[in-house]
This record gives sequence, C-alpha cells and structure tokens, in this order.
Amino acid sequence: MISSVSVTVGKKTHKLKCSTLAMADLEEARGENFDVILNQLIAGNQGVKVIIAAWAAFLNDGKGVPIEDAAAVLDDLGGYAVAAPYLAQALSKAFPMLQLKTGADEDGEDGSDDEGNEVPPVE
Repeated sequence: MISSVSVTVGKKTHKLKCSTLAMADLEEARGENFDVILNQLIAGNQGVKVIIAAWAAFLNDGKGVPIEDAAAVLDDLGGYAVAAPYLAQALSKAFPMLQLKTGADEDGEDGSDDEGNEVPPVE
C-alpha cells in the first residue's frame, strides 16, 4: 500500500499521496508519461508548473484538487521550494527504490514516519 505524507499548514492538515490514479491524472494533465514527469520532478529543471501539477494530483490523499487550490496550498506553505521535501517524501512512498533526499534526511531520520510533518509546520 502507498502511504500518504501529512503536510500541516496553519491549522489544516493536507494528505499528499502518489497513488496510481494520481499518477494517471498527472499524466493526463501534463500530456506526458509518468516516467518523464518523474524525471522532471527529480531533476527539478522543469519549473513551477510541474510542481503545482504534481501537488494538484497528489493532494486530497491522491484524489487530487484543482490546480488553483494546489497553488494556494503551496503559497500558504511558503512556496514551491519549501514544498519540495514533502513532494520527495510522497514520491519516496510510491517509489522507495528512488532514495530521494527529503528534509528528514538532513536530520538523520529515515523519513518513514507517517505521522505529521518531517519539518516544522508553517504557522
């Protein structure tokens, strides 16, 4: 089973999940195969649009949200750069073999905690 990553922004907790349906929705939204999108996300060289599209697909526990709602969550969180570790965690849950660097890695943790954030929540 693919686990979710909890992201707390203020008093609201969002669940980010790279579910199979979310991957398919992301493919449709971007017009590219998921392996191409995954490489774009890992490389971090395709700009903000791919980040917002991934968050839009993965939010709501993998059921997705409108792109505008995803962008608002990213803004509330502090921008797409602050959101990157959460996205890496969500991708790592679906693809553990990738061994992506997450915010938890910097603290010496393994990132396997499904409870709450790996970094302090934004107030």
